[in-house]
Amino acid sequence: MASSPSTMEFLLDILSDSRQVSSRRMFGEYCVYYAGRPVGLVCNDQLFLKPTEAGRRLMKQPDEGAPFPGARPHLRITADDWDDRLWMNALVRATFDSLPAPKVPKSKAAPRPSAADHAKGAQSIAALPNLGPKSKQMLADVQIKTVAQLRKLGAVCAYARVKQHNPRASLNLLWALEGALTGLPWQVVAREHRTSLLLALEQCQADRSVAGIKNK
Repeated sequence: MASSPSTMEFLLDILSDSRQVSSRRMFGEYCVYYAGRPVGLVCNDQLFLKPTEAGRRLMKQPDEGAPFPGARPHLRITADDWDDRLWMNALVRATFDSLPAPKVPKSKAAPRPSAADHAKGAQSIAALPNLGPKSKQMLADVQIKTVAQLRKLGAVCAYARVKQHNPRASLNLLWALEGALTGLPWQVVAREHRTSLLLALEQCQADRSVAGIKNK
């Protein structure tokens, strides 16, 4: 069952003391941000914060649960505890403060592609792992036939193109595409990178919709 907008509005009001908390809708659920960084999710009208020792210490009886099937356990804060406004704001801030700082990529000159790189990019999609015959055919139907074409689009936008052409394409294809490009098993992608990929997918689909309107 998806979370209701009224639940999210109520939670944002509770967490408004810091003026740092925001949310973004994602496939019927919500991602919760503090100062622009994700700190948790609201799923099935329950708040799930990223697990931290600071968060556990603030909870009288720490309760963990998965926000969605296959996800890692998060600290679960049910609506029964939301009325304690000061505690809720302190808990979310403690979670944010305990998260590792985002890595800043080092700037360096991109290496010139070698002949081997060009050959690899020209390889057929069939050479990639994780992709079965049906997945390869769905990609071919939208003119994605080489590794270079897939890398240029990226897993998310390639999946969005397939989904627009074939609404029956499942999210398993997205996990498989990301795994094929990163070398990770699709099960690891689905478990550890699900949220970031779904957010990127939502943005990609929104951008495609805007572009479609402008082109009319």
